[in-house]
Amino acid sequence: MAKLTSFYNRIIAQPFIKELFFLIIVVVLLLLLRQSTTHSVINTCGETPPSNNLSTEASPNDLSVEIPSKDPYEEAIKHFSPFTSEYSLATCSSLPQNTHTKPRTFKAYGPPGRELSILHWRYLTFAIAEAIDWHTISQELCPYPPELVPFFKILYSKFAASYSPKVYEWPVGYAPCLFWYYQQGDQRAICKNGQSYHIHANYTLWRETDIVYMDYPFLFQQKEAPFFHTTQMPPRRSNQAWWMNFPDEGFGYYPFVGLDTLRNMFDLTMGAPGNIFDVFKPTHPIEDTGLFYNTHVKFENKRNDVLLAWMADNCGTENKREDYVRELMNHTKVHAYGNCLHNQDTPDEIRTKYGLEEGQTPGYWENNIYGIKRDIYSPYKFVLTFEDSNCEGYVTEKVYDALLADAIPIYMGASDIDDYVPSGSVIKVTDYESISALVEHIEMIANNKTLYESYFAWKKDKTHDNFCKQCHPLDDSDICTFLERVEWV
Repeated sequence: MAKLTSFYNRIIAQPFIKELFFLIIVVVLLLLLRQSTTHSVINTCGETPPSNNLSTEASPNDLSVEIPSKDPYEEAIKHFSPFTSEYSLATCSSLPQNTHTKPRTFKAYGPPGRELSILHWRYLTFAIAEAIDWHTISQELCPYPPELVPFFKILYSKFAASYSPKVYEWPVGYAPCLFWYYQQGDQRAICKNGQSYHIHANYTLWRETDIVYMDYPFLFQQKEAPFFHTTQMPPRRSNQAWWMNFPDEGFGYYPFVGLDTLRNMFDLTMGAPGNIFDVFKPTHPIEDTGLFYNTHVKFENKRNDVLLAWMADNCGTENKREDYVRELMNHTKVHAYGNCLHNQDTPDEIRTKYGLEEGQTPGYWENNIYGIKRDIYSPYKFVLTFEDSNCEGYVTEKVYDALLADAIPIYMGASDIDDYVPSGSVIKVTDYESISALVEHIEMIANNKTLYESYFAWKKDKTHDNFCKQCHPLDDSDICTFLERVEWV
């Protein structure tokens, strides 16, 4: 060791020798690095690795690399799960059946007949959130119990902070009073059976309320069920019943509603189809069927140059109706008045009649939309009435718009449409092997007055009893229909 130290002091430690020594080390390292890089380039350029090489690490944003289709956790899942079916979202072609063998009720604590408190729990839509002046509404805050802190924190971060970043986070236990009345006023009423109720959106009274009523708890723009994001739903208290009303949508856009696990979180559910929900209510109930029997546009007054009219704004649907219409336009003329595949403007006389601005499409016709659609459709022999998803029970106003204009609906949508319209009144696209076959049949009907008018034979029934099987409204309001199922304890 002493000899080594002496050698270092006499030779290596000299300034010139020391610098030369370190220079040699640097050169050697550079040569080694160059050799390693060259070897890597040769291997990469001379040999193309297979695209399904699982050892290749690719950035998720690198579209040039094919992502392996194999589930990386397929072999890791070795234990049977009894919950598999509970995670399988329903589809329009595979709806579950109601598993309850007898009508369900909900429990309310007596004395029997007392007024029941109903909290209308409704999440914000993005359209509403965008229209709100968050600075202004944050000037008046109302109190809520600690159990609701997670919900209002999510409400703030998802909406208030997004649309108005300068709005300070609300104090814990307080939120804008607007939420207490914006979507539900304070209302007291008595049902036909004498049961009284008080419906409100007073979050301060959440603990004391008897029923939490959700008629649209599905505004999250997500595919997962709300119980995967429990902060978007209220906590469950033992003294409360839960109702769910699914009134305006189908399973095409809200497939998680088909999950038994979700629906069984509620004591009672309402919606369509009836084999899914406890209380059946059609998506678009017809209050007055007599209106359909009082319209008479003669065959001779219908157009022959263009047979089909269509009106839709959504051009990115679940059932790809827009693709069907696009192909249909290659076989026959279609006047499209909506934003989707638009090729026809509203006639001047109709714009003048309803005070519409030039270029306005159905999204701007809210005040007179049914009258406008009737006047636009009346000259046509056929109207395309295509839903945005092909779900059982999901029958909207579209088919009725055509019937009110004395036009034959060409229908795409619910498989059980026959239960919602007069017998023999519609033409279903699913009955034809091809679009060309459909067009051929339409043209045949259009040129035969007797055949055309046979689709309106139902109008001869003066009792109006033959209009539909499943399109009628409830005998009472939604709330009172639910309250008929009360079981006092």
